[in-house]
Amino acid sequence: MYNGIQRIEEVIDHIEDNITSEINCDDLASKMNLSVYEFRRIFAFIVGCPISEYIRRRRLSLAALEIITGDKADLSAISEKYGYSSQSAFTKAFGEQHGVSPTVYMKEAREINLFTRPKFSLNISGRETVSFKILEEEEFYIEGFSGVSSITDSCCCEKVWNEFYESGADSRLSCDKIHVSYRNEGDSVNCTIGAAVKTAVSGSDTERIPASRFACFVLNTVNDDKVNEIYSKILYEWLPSANLKRRTDVPTVEVYPFDMTEDGFAWEIRIPIE
Repeated sequence: MYNGIQRIEEVIDHIEDNITSEINCDDLASKMNLSVYEFRRIFAFIVGCPISEYIRRRRLSLAALEIITGDKADLSAISEKYGYSSQSAFTKAFGEQHGVSPTVYMKEAREINLFTRPKFSLNISGRETVSFKILEEEEFYIEGFSGVSSITDSCCCEKVWNEFYESGADSRLSCDKIHVSYRNEGDSVNCTIGAAVKTAVSGSDTERIPASRFACFVLNTVNDDKVNEIYSKILYEWLPSANLKRRTDVPTVEVYPFDMTEDGFAWEIRIPIE
C-alpha cells in the first residue's frame, strides 16, 4: 500500500498546484497507473470523498481564504478563477459549503468550513489470506447497454446502471451472468453492461474485450466503501504480493449474476494481468 499512498500524495500535489486550472482525471489516473474507473474508486477510499467533490471543496475553501485575506476582493474575478461560469453559480456553491454567501462573508466575521488537504500515514496491517483464481479468456464482446460516467458523478457508473434497468435493457438479455466493462474516455468512464458473446453484434452497444489473463476476486458485498477498499488492496497489495502486473490495454471487467435480488450474492472483479 505504501506505493499507493506515495502516488496519491503526488496526485494531491498536482491538484494543489493546478487548483485554478482545468484538472484532467485521466492525467491523475495515469500518475497512479490506473484506469479512470479504478482511480476514482481508490481515490474515494484513500481520501474519503470522490475526486470531483475533493476538487470542488478545496477550490471553495481557497476562495474563502482569498476573500477574507484580500483587500476589496473582486467576487466576479474569484468565481472565474476557481472555475465557475457565473458569479451566481459561485455564490450558490459557496453558500452550500460555508453556510453564508460570499458577499456576507466579505463584510462580516463569519466561520467557514475549511476543507484541508489530507495527510497520510502508513499503517502496517497483519498478513491476509486472499483467495483468487487466474482465468485465461479468449477475445469476447460485451453486448447490451453503454453509457458514460463523468467525473462529476458521486458514484462511478451508478447513473449508467440506473439507465440500464430503466431502459429495459436487462429484459432483452438472455444470459445467467451480466458482464460489465469500464473503459477510459478522457475524464469519463465508458461503462458497457450486458451479455458476454463471441462475436460483435451490429446495431447494438458492444465493447470488445481482447484475449487476456485475468486475476479474479470474488466478493459478497456491493457496499461502495468496501468495494473501493478491495480495489485498493487488489491493485496495491494483493497483485504485487503475487508478482502480478495489471495490463493497461484491457478494460477491467466485473461479472454479476443476472438475479441480484438475494442479499450477499457472489460477484467477481476481473483485473487483466500480464
